[in-house]
Amino acid sequence: MRNILLAIIIPLIALSFTGCLRGKKKAPEVKPVTKDYNRPLAPGEQALVEVDMANVPDLALTSDQRVQLQQAIANSLKYLNTGSSSLKYPVGSITKDRVVRSLHALAELLQNTTDSQQFNAALKSRFSAFMSVGFDRKGGVLFTGYYTPIFNASTTPDGTYRYPLYKRPADLVNGATQDDIAMRRLPDGTMTPYPARAELETSGELRGQELIYFADPYEAYIVEVQGSAKVILPNGSMMEVGFNGTNNHRYHPIAMDLVNEGKLRKEDLNLANVRKYFQENPQDLVAYRQRNPRFIFFTQVKGGPFGSLGQPVTTDVSVATDKSIFPPGAACLVDTTAATTNGRQGTYAALRLDQDTGGGIRAAGRCDLYMGEGDGAEQRAGNQFAEGKMYYLLLKE
Repeated sequence: MRNILLAIIIPLIALSFTGCLRGKKKAPEVKPVTKDYNRPLAPGEQALVEVDMANVPDLALTSDQRVQLQQAIANSLKYLNTGSSSLKYPVGSITKDRVVRSLHALAELLQNTTDSQQFNAALKSRFSAFMSVGFDRKGGVLFTGYYTPIFNASTTPDGTYRYPLYKRPADLVNGATQDDIAMRRLPDGTMTPYPARAELETSGELRGQELIYFADPYEAYIVEVQGSAKVILPNGSMMEVGFNGTNNHRYHPIAMDLVNEGKLRKEDLNLANVRKYFQENPQDLVAYRQRNPRFIFFTQVKGGPFGSLGQPVTTDVSVATDKSIFPPGAACLVDTTAATTNGRQGTYAALRLDQDTGGGIRAAGRCDLYMGEGDGAEQRAGNQFAEGKMYYLLLKE
């Protein structure tokens, strides 16, 4: 299973309201309101609530999008055909069987409808919509973006390539749940919590576990945060690396620290500017990086990038959510605004498949949109930060 991919920028939005002058008297100042996008569900609370399908936006599907969706549906069905997928169900009242039947029916609609109008009519006739309750319990979901970097790297270190990704240590044992810190198996068989990033980086205990090396230390960190990469080796060949374990300490977004400490303005917060800051201030990277205790281990893969279901993720189709509260592999409709390569925002309604997870995506109010590979996808992912709604689509019963 590959990493839990996640967006590199996960700031909280603060809405500030200042008083206005009424004659000579200033109205009282209202304190800023902070939105808690990571607000957890209460005990027994469900992440999804059924809503009227008539309120779900219509979709405009191109022939290329239909092909992409068909392949993504096939990937979800491959996962759902495994025995391990049964361990993730039911999710609330949603059974695996219902998700499987819904995906087959959706594939049939994509194949047999002739245009978007016919597709939307059939979809609303045959399917029910289950909306995420969101961070505000009114359906509000924060949509960020993630992508697969393509960087230069080397399998051997030299004067240029000096900053490694590491292979999974033999003593790493996964936690019992997605929220539990991983354990270290000691020589006598006892277990102890796996160290955080700062100890792993400063102790030298990972020496000899290097997988590949980058010329830019921040590029190595970006790959950790995104969870996978394609790298171009000095001989021109391409190598893929993917997730192979984590110490599972809680992810901390260092980009927001740069804003809080006056290194970047909040309005300038995006992946390109964070990268620029660390390129201009390389002496700061180690200290900031070690504030994020989460550490990712890698292995060489082929045919990826892969999501947490063990299947490939699809550009502009796959999403990453909290799989403890949302149905793995299911179809969902995203209704938000999305970033383009030039940084502009536009209305966005799309059919997607829930095929990945994220270390920072652990709530009903969070979703990561997979943007694809390379520089264009990096720009879109780095600029994606918008609220919206998310609906899971299941056959009527």
